[in-house]
Amino acid sequence: MLALFGTQGKMLMSTFCCVRKIVLAGICLQLVGCSDTPAPVNSPKPAGNQTASYGYGGYGGYGDVNDIQFKDAVESNASVEQSFAGLEFIDTDGKPVQLSKFLGNKNLVLVFTRGFGGTICPYCSTQTSRLISNYDSFADRNTEVVVVYPLSSDTDIPRWDEFLAVTRKKLSSPETPVPFPVLFDIELKAVNQLGIQRQLSKPATYILDPQGQIRFAYVGSTLADRPSIKAMLEQLDKLNSDKPATEDKPSK
Repeated sequence: MLALFGTQGKMLMSTFCCVRKIVLAGICLQLVGCSDTPAPVNSPKPAGNQTASYGYGGYGGYGDVNDIQFKDAVESNASVEQSFAGLEFIDTDGKPVQLSKFLGNKNLVLVFTRGFGGTICPYCSTQTSRLISNYDSFADRNTEVVVVYPLSSDTDIPRWDEFLAVTRKKLSSPETPVPFPVLFDIELKAVNQLGIQRQLSKPATYILDPQGQIRFAYVGSTLADRPSIKAMLEQLDKLNSDKPATEDKPSK
């Protein structure tokens, strides 16, 4: 048939094929547009070691311990009306101990970890490992460090051993003993008194002078929101510089 029409016939047939393709494409688009199932949307993923978003319920991709950075520039962000001296805990020997035991002669850095919430908090173990590694810097500033590990019940006390095992892996010398007291807050009694409860405890750091006065109070808004070792030491330097110089007594 194309032979009868020659070149004009071929052109007509080519045009017909193009129109047919356009019509079919339009029908396909209409079918897709009328579908009840929306096209899938791929959510963006963090690139590389970028930390995913997190709150008190999850951690995201926190990467290697060296990737966890705490805040160097911090100021107190919490007011505390509760007297710390009367707070009572359980030590690692299972004996009750009041916080007043650590007051009177030295400054006190009191650090509340999250506790055991079904898994080991990587931010807590990292912070604890750095407190262990830098303990001498605190001691040089006439300061004792106390770490609190909140627990829902006393049956969770063995979880501390699991936490410590993870913490030791982050030390340059894993056999380094823990140089400061560790206290358990059973049933979150102290946490509730201080108003820092949230899926166990918010991360919190308090610095007290020897008289028990709170000189610094920082409660994190996320699990990673904590003062760095540098920030704590700077607060202690400020506290120590505020102390009046001891007057020399006249010799007899």
